[in-house]
Amino acid sequence: MAKTSDVASLSKRTITSSTILLGAVWLVALASVSGAQSYRDQLAAGVEPTKIFTTYDSLASLIPIAMIAAWFFTTKWLSSLYKVATETNPAVMRLKRPWIFWGWIVPVVSLWFPKLLIEDLLKFRNSEQSNELVGRETLTWWLTWVGFALVNNVGIVSAITAPADYIPIRPELEIAGACILTASYFVWVRIVRALSQEV
Repeated sequence: MAKTSDVASLSKRTITSSTILLGAVWLVALASVSGAQSYRDQLAAGVEPTKIFTTYDSLASLIPIAMIAAWFFTTKWLSSLYKVATETNPAVMRLKRPWIFWGWIVPVVSLWFPKLLIEDLLKFRNSEQSNELVGRETLTWWLTWVGFALVNNVGIVSAITAPADYIPIRPELEIAGACILTASYFVWVRIVRALSQEV
């Protein structure tokens, strides 16, 4: 059985990595404002679009790095909770253990598998705090997380299919994504704390 100290340590790392991801998203969102203007200025000065480089471009790589770190620590933490739950009651989880890892990245199922996993773990905890989170709170967390991912994808797809004079740096999308992720983050922290409190 997973040790309480191990689960507590992993939950702290999960919250820390989630906080770093949120910080990276906000840093890139704020840099997108000046980045978009710099892009326009360079374009007006005759620089080829493929040769334009801004501060935003250098910072944007922080998001996938932070996202991979958050995913790594989250899946380790969830794996320890899954082990506790299934050792206590093998029928409590609707998903098999590999989905802790793959459920976040496999297309289509990634739209609902992580939410199922979290809700099963919260129901297993069966505390007042965890029971309050199942339903509206987990739905809020999950819709805002998926909303953040969709806003990010809109910007990427728009840049790929855009005309030559299109400004690919979209501050409105970056800031909207950061706001949506912030809403998701605050519910997520409550979920992590509720799941780790009683292990």
